[in-house]
Amino acid sequence: MKRLLLFSIIGFSIVIYFILTVLLLPVHYLSNEQLVPQPYFEVILSDSEISLGESFRLDVVSENIGDYGDIHIVSTAFPDLIELDSVEIVTYDFTQSPVYIQLGDEIISGYSGGLESTLSEYPSIEAMNRPIHPGTKYHFELVITPEKPGSFTTYVKSIDIPHINSLSHYPDSGVLDHQNEYVSVYSVNVNP
Repeated sequence: MKRLLLFSIIGFSIVIYFILTVLLLPVHYLSNEQLVPQPYFEVILSDSEISLGESFRLDVVSENIGDYGDIHIVSTAFPDLIELDSVEIVTYDFTQSPVYIQLGDEIISGYSGGLESTLSEYPSIEAMNRPIHPGTKYHFELVITPEKPGSFTTYVKSIDIPHINSLSHYPDSGVLDHQNEYVSVYSVNVNP
């Protein structure tokens, strides 16, 4: 009789556990509102035109205008360069050290959070905060000395993690870069 009672209690407990973990708790968890961080940045170029051998400044001011986020990344990429020798960081107040990505490095692509990757087609510098509170502004300033005449292009983008939807990256349309992610394009004309 005691064994039957014991087996009944164990069986009942398993049924209750199954109902809670498979049927009730996932529905309750999914009904909670998810926080959506929303990156935004402004870029200031010191010059729109320079002579070969001169430098220009690119200043990026970035913030999260949405909810609290785990990670805030701002990327500046240089499709006209092979190496980062002609790019110098002069001001940087992000909480993490900058990441230098060289030509041919494996990089995450398609807003996949690491599920998709590709090889870098040009160098870039990533600035990162961890975590990112709403309304907090960070900036970094680069001095760039183009190596050849013509139009010198810089790509800038920002991504917040968790990446929930298109609000979690800025810009959310336009030109796609080598990571299959949207970028804002800034150009300076370099005269010979």
